[in-house]
Amino acid sequence: MKLYIIAPLPDFGHKAGASSRLLNIDEAYALNASAGITTVAALLDDDLEIRLCDEMIEPVDFDDPSDIVAISINVAQAARGISIARRFREMGRTVIVGGPHVSLSPETFTDEADCLVIGEFETVAEQFCADLKAGALKPRYRCGQADMAMTPMPRWDLYPNDRALTGVIQTSRGCPFECNFCDVIQYLGRIQRHKPVERVLAEAQFLYDLGYRSVNLSDDNFTVNRRKSRAMLEALAAWNGREGRAPVEFATQCSIDLARDADLIELCRQAGLREVFIGIETSNEEALKEAQKRQNLRQNLVETISRVVSGGLVVSGGMMVGFDSDDLSCFERQFEFGMSLPIVNMRPSVLVAPVATPLYTRMQAEGRLVVDPETIFPGSGISTNFIPAQMTREELTEGALWLTEALYAPDNAIVRFEHMARLLAPAPAHLTRESETLTPSKGASGVLKLIRKSARNPGARRVIDAVNDLAHQRPEIARDLSTALVNYLNTYSGHSGFADPGVTSALPQHYAATA
Repeated sequence: MKLYIIAPLPDFGHKAGASSRLLNIDEAYALNASAGITTVAALLDDDLEIRLCDEMIEPVDFDDPSDIVAISINVAQAARGISIARRFREMGRTVIVGGPHVSLSPETFTDEADCLVIGEFETVAEQFCADLKAGALKPRYRCGQADMAMTPMPRWDLYPNDRALTGVIQTSRGCPFECNFCDVIQYLGRIQRHKPVERVLAEAQFLYDLGYRSVNLSDDNFTVNRRKSRAMLEALAAWNGREGRAPVEFATQCSIDLARDADLIELCRQAGLREVFIGIETSNEEALKEAQKRQNLRQNLVETISRVVSGGLVVSGGMMVGFDSDDLSCFERQFEFGMSLPIVNMRPSVLVAPVATPLYTRMQAEGRLVVDPETIFPGSGISTNFIPAQMTREELTEGALWLTEALYAPDNAIVRFEHMARLLAPAPAHLTRESETLTPSKGASGVLKLIRKSARNPGARRVIDAVNDLAHQRPEIARDLSTALVNYLNTYSGHSGFADPGVTSALPQHYAATA
């Protein structure tokens, strides 16, 4: 029996500003490999013939002969996933859908697929496979919460690893916080479940053997459980760059309370965890209270983030506008706030109310939800799905676009690059060996093409030249600067600051040896 398992292209992948795909080059590269479809493949029986498709990398093959098509869908992939499902069903194929958004809003997909997997697939995989082989698939499979110790090694052997820059290891599921706009805790729960350390190390070694030198530790809050995160970091520190291995650069997501623990920050540095995403959201304390983001309250956020960067971690940050306490002055206030932070890559977004969240329930009760083609899948675009309290939806969208353009204007980005470079502590010596730092890694050719093509426009060229100068001034953080540059160029290469053609420029120091 043949199965075709698909990760659809997110809605934002069709627009300028996609954050998970390398743009502006001829070939498609994924910044992060798809752990979702490779994990699903690992849970299926060995006698099934499986083909994977990550639409970040390659188009869906509608001529694939598989009778069974499975589609993994999060909210940003929902519209595209439904489109793919409809086309395959018109061809007479059996279509199965699952993933986060299917689990949160199964009613949306009831008429779009033959079978829905609701929840964490591990808990029904054995029964699912038996039913599949017997030709007796149920319309719905309701899953429980998986034991992370039982999750198998993802089937990376089926994935086009030569077209992804960063490998992915899921280290835990769930988050104990109560942010009212977050759907993760509705899907995965507030009790965090962790993958055993030895399993994470085995996956790290497998990805390393495939050639990955950059790995994302996929975790909704990596450092919130100090005991678990310390054990994981100690194991990674003992593994990374040791026993003849080249250094691996890890990244993850965590909460701002990491800044309170200098020892934990240092342990991150020793393990090679160089980049963290933190949901900073806003400097407006009333908005943080409103969102129940209590972990960000009662502190100087600029000083807090500066401590993390000074400890050796590059921070990328989430920023939101559109809270009820936000008026039209919030955009300039957020711009000033963003410019005060040592963060190059901010991710401005509008507040939306995802299905099944407390915010969604409140907006529904207040009669403020809006359903239209732009917001039927909230979070996949730049429009909110509710009526803001102190502005129109159009004003919120326009303000968010202005904020993004202003923060990523080349001269403003250079200011933040310089701020980060002044503070950032380097990685330990064994993780910054020059010969390894300059070794071409997975997807390096795609990165080089992106930088070369971006350098044709004057704004991007100014940023590249400035980062190159910083890398010469501080060669010990050249790799960090280059990684931040790639993310900057990729995510915002479609914005107005990069509209005009220009001449080429020298590559950053980190990539010079691979040109």
